[in-house]
Amino acid sequence: MNYSEVFSKAWQIVWKFKALWIFGILSSCARAGSGGGGGSIGGRGGSSHLINSGGVFASPNVVLPKQVYQWYLQTQSAWDTEPLGVFLIVLAVFFVVMALVVLSLFLGVLGRVGVARGAWLADAGEEKLNFSRIFNESKPYYWRVFLFFLLLFVASIAIGGLVVIPILLVIVFTLGLGLFFLIPLFIVVAFAIKILIEQTIVAIVAEDLGVFAAIERAWKLLVEKPWPQIVVGLATSIGEIAVMFVLVIPIFLVLIPFFISIFFQTDAVIGVGAIISGAGFILYLPVMILTSGILYAYIGSVWALTFKRLTQPLTPVVVEATEE
Repeated sequence: MNYSEVFSKAWQIVWKFKALWIFGILSSCARAGSGGGGGSIGGRGGSSHLINSGGVFASPNVVLPKQVYQWYLQTQSAWDTEPLGVFLIVLAVFFVVMALVVLSLFLGVLGRVGVARGAWLADAGEEKLNFSRIFNESKPYYWRVFLFFLLLFVASIAIGGLVVIPILLVIVFTLGLGLFFLIPLFIVVAFAIKILIEQTIVAIVAEDLGVFAAIERAWKLLVEKPWPQIVVGLATSIGEIAVMFVLVIPIFLVLIPFFISIFFQTDAVIGVGAIISGAGFILYLPVMILTSGILYAYIGSVWALTFKRLTQPLTPVVVEATEE
């Protein structure tokens, strides 16, 4: 496979058909991972407070700024006096977050399908691809890709539940040395799954396959022609990490005024810091969204062209010489 042709053609497509930027922005919703952790906090002497009366964490021994400690006391007081009200607020926030997660999934799937379909059509020679055209072309494949993402979600929960205990046992019985073998294994497996996800989406969109047929198609392609996909996967992953790292740096910079203002003793200073940081973040947000949209439109286009080059390689036109 001609890597330079794939990467350059993908960029030409993304730059020419800027409607793909919108689908790239949407696709970022389905690419963002979410994680979380939980734990129990136990206070000594039956106390359920995370922070003691001196504004210090129970463990570790970290002193909080005065304003943060006051905010914590207000929250703790509200919970002690109106637990039902606080519970309802937390419940409302939970449902809002869940609604946003579901909405991001719907929009993210639309973005993934739109980028793959748009890049495929552009490579086939389409000269006019606006948003409505790509959207209409994406509709026949939308629910299959959506079902694919639901299967991924269910499978990740099921597999995670099955392997978490064996992994913990390996870590305990090897005194943590097992992590030196497990971490590389996790990286390799996650990388292979990433390739399968990308190629399954393209298989659905490009060859009009069902979900399981597309998974089988992507798996066979990975087994038969692994190295081109590994190269593309490494290149796109490294590029994505580099771009996102650059995009995150300004966020920390615009938050510096707010972080500094927390250590002052007046609400006025904190308010000024919050306004400066908030204004900077609002001004920077469109730049970050647009850049990420272009990035993911490009990555999706690269994978679409990779799939096409591996399954339908370009064949040179042979011109037969004629005798005079």
